[in-house]
Amino acid sequence: MRSLSIIVAVFCFVLTAQAHPNFQNPLSVRFEPSLVRLVVGVSVKELSIAQGVAVVPADGVGRLDTAAIQRAAVGHREYVVNHLKLAARQVQLVGKVTRLMSPPFFADPAQTFYQYEIEYHLNGPPVAEIEFYHDMLKEWPYAIGTSWNVSYVIRLLDEDAANPMSWLLRYQQPSMIPTGWKLPDPPKPIFVESNPSRNFREYLWNGIIHILRGYDHLLFVAALVIGSIRFWEMVKVIGAFTLAHTLTLALSVFGIFRLPASVVEPIIALSIVLVALENVIWPNRAHSKVRLGVAFGFGLIHGLGFAGGLMTVMAGLPPVGIWVALAAFSLGVEVGHQVVVLPLFGLLVMSNGQLSKALHSRVPRFASIMIACCGIYYLFIALR
Repeated sequence: MRSLSIIVAVFCFVLTAQAHPNFQNPLSVRFEPSLVRLVVGVSVKELSIAQGVAVVPADGVGRLDTAAIQRAAVGHREYVVNHLKLAARQVQLVGKVTRLMSPPFFADPAQTFYQYEIEYHLNGPPVAEIEFYHDMLKEWPYAIGTSWNVSYVIRLLDEDAANPMSWLLRYQQPSMIPTGWKLPDPPKPIFVESNPSRNFREYLWNGIIHILRGYDHLLFVAALVIGSIRFWEMVKVIGAFTLAHTLTLALSVFGIFRLPASVVEPIIALSIVLVALENVIWPNRAHSKVRLGVAFGFGLIHGLGFAGGLMTVMAGLPPVGIWVALAAFSLGVEVGHQVVVLPLFGLLVMSNGQLSKALHSRVPRFASIMIACCGIYYLFIALR
C-alpha cells in the first residue's frame, strides 16, 4: 500500500505538468559607445503563459486571434525589461523598449517569436564587461516546486569579428559578457575562456536540465528499461534510442529534416503508450529485435522533440559553434538519461532478490500501466 501511495502521488504530480518546461530563445547584443542594444526573442507560447492569451482557437480549428496576441505582446514590454536585467560595476542599468517587431507569420507557438529591441544607457566611463541576468516566468511555476526553464543564446554582434561570439544565459544564472570597449586605463589581465570550451560546458548543462525536465522523454526511456531483464539487453535498447534521436536532432538543427511540433508531440506521447502497453500485453516482445526497432523508430521522433528551440537559437552561429553546441547538448541529454536509467535498472535488479517471483513479475506490469496512463494524458494535451 505504501508503494502504491507513492506511485499514485508521482502520477498526480505528472498530471499537473505539461511535457516541456523548456524555452530556448535568441538574444542579440550590440555594444555601442555608452549604450547596450538588445534584440530579445519572446515566443507566442511564453506570451500565453505570462499574458494569458490563447495560442489556439477555442474550437481547435480556424485561425489564431493574432490581434489578441499582438495586444499581449505590446503589454509584455514592461515585463521583459523588468525581468531581463543588466548591470555594470554592480549597478543595474535602466532599459527601455524602443521597438517591437512582430513575426512575419504565425506557426508553432513555441517557435514563433516577437522581437523586443531594448536600449540600456550607460553613465560614466566604459566598462570591460556587463552582467546579464534573467528570471523570466518566475511568477508562473511550471508545476509544484518546478519553474519554467527559460534560457537565451546571447549572440554578440560585432562587424569586426570574423565569427560572432555566443553565450548561454540560463534561468537565474548571471553571465558576464565582455564589451570590447576601449577603456581609459588598461585593466588588469583577465583570463577569458575560449568560446568553444565555454559553449561546450554551457550546452552540456543545458542538455542535462532539458532532459531532466522533459517528463515525456523520461517516461519513454523508463518504459524501455522496465521491459528489459538483462543489463546488455537494456544497453542495446537504450543505445538504439540514443543513436536515433542523435541523428534526427542533428538533421533538425542543420535544417535538413524537420516536422512541426503539432505532429511530433502527439507521436511522442503515443510512443509512451505503445511501449508501456507492449510491456503489459506482449512482454516477450520487449526482449526481441522488435523492441530494438521500436526504440530506434520512436527515437527518431524524440530527436525532433529534443531539437525544439535549438533550431532557432543556433541559426547564424558559425559551423564550429554549432557542432560544439550540438555535441555538448547531445552528451548532456545522455547524461540526463543515465540519471534515470541506471538507478531504475538497479532497483529492478534489487527487487528480483527481495520480492517473490509472482510479485516481481507484477511490479513492471503495474509500473507500465501507470506510464501508459501518463502517456494517454500527454496525448490528450498534444492533440488538444
